[in-house]
Amino acid sequence: MNTSTLMGASSSSRGAVRDGRSLISTINTVPTSTMLTLGLTPSQAERIIRVRRVLPLVEDRRAPCLDARKLWERIGKPHRRFRDWAAAYIKPLLAAGELSAEISALTVPARGTPRTDYMLSRYVAAQLAMMANTREGADIRDYFLDMEDLAQRLAVHLGVRVTAIVETDREVTHMMRRRAGDDAKAGRIPKAAVRPKATEREKRLKDTVCFVLTGHRAGWWRETFGRGVRDVLDTADAALYAKCYESALAAIGSGLVNNQDVLVRFLTPTYGGKVAPGKYQTRTPAH
Repeated sequence: MNTSTLMGASSSSRGAVRDGRSLISTINTVPTSTMLTLGLTPSQAERIIRVRRVLPLVEDRRAPCLDARKLWERIGKPHRRFRDWAAAYIKPLLAAGELSAEISALTVPARGTPRTDYMLSRYVAAQLAMMANTREGADIRDYFLDMEDLAQRLAVHLGVRVTAIVETDREVTHMMRRRAGDDAKAGRIPKAAVRPKATEREKRLKDTVCFVLTGHRAGWWRETFGRGVRDVLDTADAALYAKCYESALAAIGSGLVNNQDVLVRFLTPTYGGKVAPGKYQTRTPAH
């Protein structure tokens, strides 16, 4: 194993700002691979990806922002013609007045008689979708249940990944920059090498954590899954990663270890082999 140093002296160099964007997915952007990691089935993931293009979650669910014609197409074109469906469902809502603020009528130039399109709030769109007596309407109803399931699982997952892992990322980056700066002041490395050396040490630390937990290097995870290890792990294993990563940082920061071999020996009794890569290899591949 490479016994390159993982630390140096201390300095006042500031660490890079980390905001966790590489770890964060919202319910509207979470990819299929993450949904499978969180335990949703391939069919649930496919339905969410397909339907949320038409019915995404929006900040203001009462503001008209969704195209009624696209919704009508997505729910199986009930009444066969859009204008007939709109006459049966949208116009009565406008006439009643209660939801009129959530529906915006648009006159669109066309050959002959101009056509009328509508923008709907997400609330109205959801109500109309769930009323559709079509196979696609049933699909929409399942979609809302899927999204509730996804939201609950994602909230727990992000709590681990963003709160714990990103905070440790910030601390590691700060420490490695600070110590590389000290090395430069002492003449051990050129000043221009401070940032590259700090980055190299940070990557080496993460690679060591990955190796201890999984028995594989970080590069193996990227080659095998097309993503870094932290983007593959489920919530329970991500929590283990966060704890191992924090322990590695504490060990280096306290001066207990200063190279990879010693760090591996320090971490292995508690975290060695705690994550089984095989369970991820048997899952449906991400697409």
